[in-house]
Amino acid sequence: MKSKPSNYEELLKRAIGHLRLSSIAIVVNALGLSAVIYGKIEDTELFTWLFLLLVISIFRFLSSWYYKNHQENFSLEEWGYIFYFPLIISSVLWGYASFFFFLEGNVLYQAVLIIIVAGLSAGGISSLSSLSRAINIFLSLLIIPLIIKLSMQGGFEYNIITALVTLYLLLIYKIAGQIHEHYFDIINSREMYEEEREKLSRSEERFGKMFKQAPLGIVIYDNDLIIREANQELVDFLEAPHDFLIGLDLHTLPDNSLLPSLESPLNDIEGFYEGEYRTKYKQKDLWISMSTSALKDANHNIIGGIGIISDITQRMLTQLKYEYQASHDQLTNIPNRAALLERIKYEIIRYQRHEVRFGLLFLDLDNFKNINDSLGHAIGDKLLKETAMRLKNIIRIEDTVARIGGDEFVILLPDLGSEENKSATNAEYIAQKVHIALRKPFEIEGYKLNISSSIGIALVDNKEENEHDLLKHADIAMYQSKKAGKNMSTFYQHKMDEWVKRRLGLENGLRDAIENKELEIHYQPIIEFSSGKLMGAEALLRWNSKEFGSVGPDEFIPIAEESGLIIHIGAWVLERSVQQFVAWKQAYGHISSFVRIAVNVSVRQFNDPHFVKQVEDILYSSGIAPQSLELELVESIIVKDINSARQKMDKLRKLGVRLSIDDFGTGYSSLAYLKRLPFTTLKIDKSFVQDIQDDVDDKELISTILTIAKNFNLEVVAEGVESYEQYSFLHERLCDYMQGYYCSRPMSVENFEVFFTATGGFCQVITTSELKH
Repeated sequence: MKSKPSNYEELLKRAIGHLRLSSIAIVVNALGLSAVIYGKIEDTELFTWLFLLLVISIFRFLSSWYYKNHQENFSLEEWGYIFYFPLIISSVLWGYASFFFFLEGNVLYQAVLIIIVAGLSAGGISSLSSLSRAINIFLSLLIIPLIIKLSMQGGFEYNIITALVTLYLLLIYKIAGQIHEHYFDIINSREMYEEEREKLSRSEERFGKMFKQAPLGIVIYDNDLIIREANQELVDFLEAPHDFLIGLDLHTLPDNSLLPSLESPLNDIEGFYEGEYRTKYKQKDLWISMSTSALKDANHNIIGGIGIISDITQRMLTQLKYEYQASHDQLTNIPNRAALLERIKYEIIRYQRHEVRFGLLFLDLDNFKNINDSLGHAIGDKLLKETAMRLKNIIRIEDTVARIGGDEFVILLPDLGSEENKSATNAEYIAQKVHIALRKPFEIEGYKLNISSSIGIALVDNKEENEHDLLKHADIAMYQSKKAGKNMSTFYQHKMDEWVKRRLGLENGLRDAIENKELEIHYQPIIEFSSGKLMGAEALLRWNSKEFGSVGPDEFIPIAEESGLIIHIGAWVLERSVQQFVAWKQAYGHISSFVRIAVNVSVRQFNDPHFVKQVEDILYSSGIAPQSLELELVESIIVKDINSARQKMDKLRKLGVRLSIDDFGTGYSSLAYLKRLPFTTLKIDKSFVQDIQDDVDDKELISTILTIAKNFNLEVVAEGVESYEQYSFLHERLCDYMQGYYCSRPMSVENFEVFFTATGGFCQVITTSELKH
């Protein structure tokens, strides 16, 4: 609807009057968007865009102020140019952002951009709808580039979003047009009231019709903040009867946050409020956006105010949903690392200002990987959920439990006390509650799972520490609990940093260990029970570091696994061991019983796509008989992907290579694999052998394993045989082979050759024992 020249000045005045608030809103949204996408857009482009937007927003803000105080200095036409040109530039800049700041492939940032654009368009309706051309320019330049960008993404979901945004644009075009007409009618009504009192009833009727049909809530109130009229839209979304609203004193609203915006028009100042609101009639929680302005009589005296209110609950709930998802772990629905770090920051500030001590419990579930690999990720995920629930049930209201990744949880413990000893006691008490809570078996899909946790405790004691320092300290202490035997708690001590530095040093040292000739392979004899003859040897890696001295395999092998160095090191061990075996066969061919070399294969090494080809090349280049090479596989290789493991194992068996399952009996489903996979040998873990003279259960278990192995035509090697009693028990039950200190420790190449020469390929201890008994 085209406005008359006499009304254009009033409409322009209303639009310019909104410039101060809308300019501030533009700047806030621009800064917010820049903060979110910083680092994702070229700095020059982002800062240029932001600078231009700030300059034009400041100009618009100042022009609004100048209009209010010096309107007479420019003609109406000139004020129109001053208003429209900056509006077009600002709209173009936002249209540029809608198109070029749309981060493809990142749904979260796209959602933030869409929310900001939606918010700007909704705010534009309140501030620009007095001029239909202005609001149409703003909406078109703001949203159409976004629609074009969305349509370019392709895919069903983006097509749906494009359609929805297009529909949204058409809808707000319609709403803006109706509000414009409403503004026009209000002004027209005022003019008619001033010019022709006799036409007042007709004017009121027309105004009332538009008032009632407006798509936004409208409320009119007097100078005492008593509601005099409310339209149907307001009645509907407040869910309050019209009679209840008319005559309502706005001072009695349960939410006083609206009062400043409602009172501003009484001082001839436009008001604005956007935020939460609880309704008086139904106590309903909403999010609203409200703009208020003065209502004046024919003599320009303020007689009350008018408020235009929109329900933005759905928009805000969507925004809050995204914020929640960004700060919470999707699996367990507890805070994530980002949220935890923010809360630690807050506690650090409290400690710095008031010396209120707090601490962290960093806990890792012991042997969770075995459960995950054996029973599948679905069971593992349910176990993590149950763990999170138990932790939430035992902590205090003020505590925070967060999942920061995998099976690692952190509990933030604020308000532990002002004294260090008391703080430590309180933290230890809560850690003990965690151990007790997790000790009770978890029953998940028919499985009864027993787990424990290793906990690291870090207490704040330095005002210079940041959130990352404290988390690292708790992590270090947790690893010390793991190292000390698991299922325990350890307080962080500054000397633990030395352990971290040592671990990093070991990793760096391992990278050059082969080149520096620091790695050495020792060999432990494998002895036949029935004859005492040397059947073969197992290759065991040793590291004599120039920097750290002798480093045990229990320390450096896990580091090699985690860093990926084990692939290169494992290949070197395999090749060297085979070469050494071939050399021994040539030098000691008279020892005919010596027919096998066993080499351990790590998980990463086995999963390497070139592993089978590597074994084939070593067989060819060394000339070793394939059946003389035995690869020892740990159970975690198998359970992670049994079908893939089966295919690779079949290829190795076709080459003639023997396969043994190492540390048998320590996993979850070992017996099930014996039938499905092409193993040739079974190695009984030394943990079962060590106590067979005293533990009836271990005796029964070993007897059962030996029976099953014979039924599957598997050879059996018992590890860790250290006494005659152990040897005798296994010999009586017809175990095939043994390894252990009872016969010999692992030996260097030189000492193993002495063993060849001195024993002639017999275990002297066994021979002597047989003679004595």
